Amino acid sequence: MPMRGIRVHSADRSILEGDPHRVLEGDDPGRLRDRRDTGYAYPSGGSIAAIKRFEEALKQAGKGFLGRSIISSDFSFDVEIRIGAGAFVCGEETALLASIEGKRGTPRPLRRTLRKRPVGKPTLINNVETFANIAPDRYQRRDAFGEVGTPKSAGTKVFALAGKVQISGLIEVPMGTNLRDIIFEIGGGIPGGHKFKAAQTGGPSGGCIPEQHLDHPVDYESLQELGSIMGSGGLIVMDETSDMVDVARYFMEFCVDESCGKCIPCRVGTKQMFDLLTKIYEGRATDIDLATLEQLAHVVKDTSLCGLGMSAPNPLLSTLRFFKEDYIQHLKDSTLANV
Repeated sequence: MPMRGIRVHSADRSILEGDPHRVLEGDDPGRLRDRRDTGYAYPSGGSIAAIKRFEEALKQAGKGFLGRSIISSDFSFDVEIRIGAGAFVCGEETALLASIEGKRGTPRPLRRTLRKRPVGKPTLINNVETFANIAPDRYQRRDAFGEVGTPKSAGTKVFALAGKVQISGLIEVPMGTNLRDIIFEIGGGIPGGHKFKAAQTGGPSGGCIPEQHLDHPVDYESLQELGSIMGSGGLIVMDETSDMVDVARYFMEFCVDESCGKCIPCRVGTKQMFDLLTKIYEGRATDIDLATLEQLAHVVKDTSLCGLGMSAPNPLLSTLRFFKEDYIQHLKDSTLANV
């Protein structure tokens, strides 16, 4: 049978390590409906345990549930593993497709992507967590998944709770659970008698949320209102000793390194923002530098080609919004140093 389409999996390591068959089962409805016959899993090369366990799951599923003539039917479906090099930009779907095609992992304008799909076939892309949520819902009542979470963000979400918190690790909570419950009930609060200062959600491209929003629900819409994102499910807790200028500088340095360099706003803009943040952090900046930094952040966010550049300013803009006093203090230190 000729290849009719490709399903690309963006691997979530914890799920693939713990229950890889759940991912394969979650993909069943789509491949049967669309009559696809080939799918690709795209884990990072560093996810060694996840890759091994998914390979074993493929072997087990190959005894009747994958391969040619599944369950004595005329339908065939195979899954291939294409291991990525770990580039952050390949989390963007068009860059991921390019990498699977054997090309450099850089994003493409959406219209071109729709016309030129991998091997010329229709393409569906979903994260591993999406497939993992489908499987259990198939064995429950049809509306069971929607009973958990919020009306617009149903179900549960896995977070990697880390940073200045008593208990760190992977947690799974209903969508809409507030930050206070996650950090102080599940995470046990802030160690060493320190006070909570901020929580950064969404990985390197997420925003920093202050204490006054601890009771804000954690779902896609609410995080966007606060200038953050759900992203990969990272949740880093910071206490009063954290310097938010240094925090924004740290995440911006990551985005500089991970930019594919294809578009000027991301390639040049992230580097310029990092240099300005360094200048402020080291006490060499002026009010003009701070104004330039904020203006540049909006330009990069509005004009970058893909999600990496669009979201790279999030840590900066959110810390400017909620923790501007940290920036002002660095400017005061700069003024005093020049007296």
